[in-house]
Amino acid sequence: MPPRRAHKKSRNGCDICRQRRVKCDEQEPPCARCFMRGIDCQFSRRSAMRQSSANSSVDCPAQAANSNAPIQSLEQRLNEAPASTLSTRLLELELLHYYSTRTYQGFALLSPDQGLWQVFAVEEALKFDFLMKEIFALAALHKATETPESALKYVTHALECQNEALALSRSALQNITQENSGAVFMFSIMTMVFAIVPPESVPGINFKSPLENTLAFFEFQKGTASLADLCKHWLGSGPFRWVFESKSSNNTVGVDDNFNAALTRLKELNNDYTTTNVSNPAIYSHAISSLSFCSIGSKGRIIAWLAMAGQGFMTKLKEDEPMALLILLHWAVLLETLGKLWWARNAGKRLVEDVAMLLEKVALRSSSCCGPRWAEAVGWARWKVGAGGGGECMMVVEAVEVAGEGIQRVPDSLNLR
Repeated sequence: MPPRRAHKKSRNGCDICRQRRVKCDEQEPPCARCFMRGIDCQFSRRSAMRQSSANSSVDCPAQAANSNAPIQSLEQRLNEAPASTLSTRLLELELLHYYSTRTYQGFALLSPDQGLWQVFAVEEALKFDFLMKEIFALAALHKATETPESALKYVTHALECQNEALALSRSALQNITQENSGAVFMFSIMTMVFAIVPPESVPGINFKSPLENTLAFFEFQKGTASLADLCKHWLGSGPFRWVFESKSSNNTVGVDDNFNAALTRLKELNNDYTTTNVSNPAIYSHAISSLSFCSIGSKGRIIAWLAMAGQGFMTKLKEDEPMALLILLHWAVLLETLGKLWWARNAGKRLVEDVAMLLEKVALRSSSCCGPRWAEAVGWARWKVGAGGGGECMMVVEAVEVAGEGIQRVPDSLNLR
């Protein structure tokens, strides 16, 4: 067994770091952690030790003179800090600024008050390290989607911060209180969003496939829903009361008659399918009803649909059941309406492409119960999100250019109006 690496253990950190039991750089005033958080920094123990030392060194002029040496400024300390430490701190300041000016806007649909994500989230992050690390992770991932030439640098830092955030959050999740409930709830939403970012949005980086991301997204949603229920008595009386209100915000979903007709066709296909293929048809009926509910009202409902569909539906989805995949395909069309949000950009389109190819493999070519209307439904979804056709759906998905007008219309076989 290799010998343990020697380390220095000090008890002379600032009052805040000692109280929070985190490592302090013991520089003043203030220490680096307190400076980053903009809070008052006191060294009560060191002041007491200095006073005791001053009283015992009256007869030692050299020591007394040394105790009056000027204290280094923060700028001097940063200039003398190791290059790696300085680089990390500057990157974190960059990411905090990026989050506060750009990244937070991706949560606008989740709350009627944008200040909740721009101001309150940062205030809570200054109190809880796990939330600050998650903010760094999200901002870095967002930066990676916007700067392809530096994507590797930012996504590497995003994954490092995400791992640190998850490790730091364990103790808070095991001991949720009124004080940390807001931070924990925001953390759960942010980690959920981190899971859905499409792989193509981060150039040169390979994450999971869109369908795998969706399954992981569902697991995060379950955790967030459980947390909201557990902390309802605290969250319901604060800035998160909107979560428990039934009234929709003005930020509503906009679907056309074409989508409503597609849902009608989906219900008909489900009725035919469940008569011979499913032992519990209520699973799919409930998922479709929830999908219809999510197509009206607040856009936040779209994100919540996976949790509404339920564990039974997700089990069928993991088993590649054709009807579960077809229902998910229609949700992906709704998800594409959130494309203006950085973390959902092209998420619906990529999921449609992934699920459509899987459907063509497991249903359209191998199942006698999935006839031409299934191909029409898949082709419609491809057309709706602007995805290319493929396999069995090529002929029904291809848009027809109207001669002399330079526009495209839906093929008659897909026109559901």
